[in-house]
Amino acid sequence: MEYRPRTPREGVNVSAVHPLSELVTLVLGISLAVVVLVVAAFAVIEVVIRWVPPSFESRVFASLWSADLGSEPEDPRFDAAAALLGRLESHWEENPYELRLAIMEEESANAFAVPGGTIYLTRGLLDSVESENELAFVLGHELGHFRNRDHLRSLGRGLIVSLALSALVGGSAAESLPQVVTALTESGFAREQEEDADAFGISLVQAEYGHVAGADGFFKRLPDANADIADEFASYLATHPVSEARIENLWSLAAENRWPLTGELTPLPR
Repeated sequence: MEYRPRTPREGVNVSAVHPLSELVTLVLGISLAVVVLVVAAFAVIEVVIRWVPPSFESRVFASLWSADLGSEPEDPRFDAAAALLGRLESHWEENPYELRLAIMEEESANAFAVPGGTIYLTRGLLDSVESENELAFVLGHELGHFRNRDHLRSLGRGLIVSLALSALVGGSAAESLPQVVTALTESGFAREQEEDADAFGISLVQAEYGHVAGADGFFKRLPDANADIADEFASYLATHPVSEARIENLWSLAAENRWPLTGELTPLPR
């Protein structure tokens, strides 16, 4: 039998599927794999943070903020805030942190906790608070985030998401670790985390003063303090609940515990 080789059919090495369709399938497959890995990593973080001792956290992160802390500002309000923080943490008997207070020279009113035990207050916040009781709740709220390890959870999740996005779209970690951590911390916490921190904060106010008067002062002056009922759905989706909802939660908690809602307010030095 004579062998007669045949010419390969045209297009034998070309897929019958359109290249664009293959690209979409590939991208979707990679994206789904990344999402699954991120969700799994989030679950691992929830387990890991329960076993990370605060002492280890402090050793790892505290040195990152030492350059930023600098010397204590010559401001009687800072001295009062530092003394107040010391009194509030005395009511948290199982506190494992060596807490530090720092001031950021920013006009916006803000406060946030970063891993390692540092609480930042902005100059704008010190300018806006009208009583020590009001500041006590703000500090107590940040202590609540430490108590619940929210800052560590937020950091872990944020870094995982950043790595996932870098894997998908490329890029490099150009920012230093302190900048990354601060940015992730300032981005806020979930609604439930904020409410839990509020509950702990107002309990410290009650423990310090014997009443919760003035705890809602900072919230009342925020732009969203008088949010319309139509904004209720939006507030549910927001990272932070609107101030009106948070005030209602505070007073509901106070009523449940029969904490006095009125009392003498302690002024801050000016």
